[in-house]
Amino acid sequence: MEWTENGSGAAGTIERAFTVDRAGAAVPGVFWCPEHLDGATPLVLMGHGGSGHKRNNRMVQLGQMFARDYGWCAASMDGPAHGDRGLVKQATDPAYLEIWQRDSPVQDMIDDWKALLDALSALDCVDAHRIGYWGVSMGTMFGLPFVSSEPRIKAAVLGKAGLTGSSVVRSGIAPVFEKYAPMLTQPVMFAIQWDDERFDRDGQLNLYDRLGSADKRLHAYPGVHVDNGPESFEVQAEHLKRYL
Repeated sequence: MEWTENGSGAAGTIERAFTVDRAGAAVPGVFWCPEHLDGATPLVLMGHGGSGHKRNNRMVQLGQMFARDYGWCAASMDGPAHGDRGLVKQATDPAYLEIWQRDSPVQDMIDDWKALLDALSALDCVDAHRIGYWGVSMGTMFGLPFVSSEPRIKAAVLGKAGLTGSSVVRSGIAPVFEKYAPMLTQPVMFAIQWDDERFDRDGQLNLYDRLGSADKRLHAYPGVHVDNGPESFEVQAEHLKRYL
């Protein structure tokens, strides 16, 4: 792991960019932590949505909130072909479609997340026994398989994804969800948009039903796919807090 920036950030928080080596490639990420720490604290890994990146508004808002209001560490990384790893600006870009035509995009992201978790868990400020995950939309497309296969994750927030819809057609993600959803055993909060135009309502509910966790909560919000951001953050953070 290599820090690529000196620490900066909003009041009460420190924000630093870093890279983690995985299979000879540098995976770029951003790390948030409280300005003042007394010992190790929980870490929340955050997966951004399609056309986003590790430092988009939602990632920054969440990273700062976790660090400032909860005293936790948080980290995000660029997904494939996003941010410093590519050119995707919209989910309809050809580069986005090409992600899903690769040999093993989901397994590659699982391996990236595991490498990042290995590196961050070695930091003195991170309690490696209290790790959470937050990721909706594409953050669930990659995050659900990761969480399902990573016992170090103690709780998760997922959602804005399902088994049917235009995003499912573009990505072919349905078989991946069908494989990994029953394997998920951690406590999970699953958020859906009631009028989501990218993932059909019934398909989202179907995916929720398939989650294997005995401790799962469904939260529905009004609006289309991109609606609902900060209003849900505190509720979702409180869910993670129960288990971290």
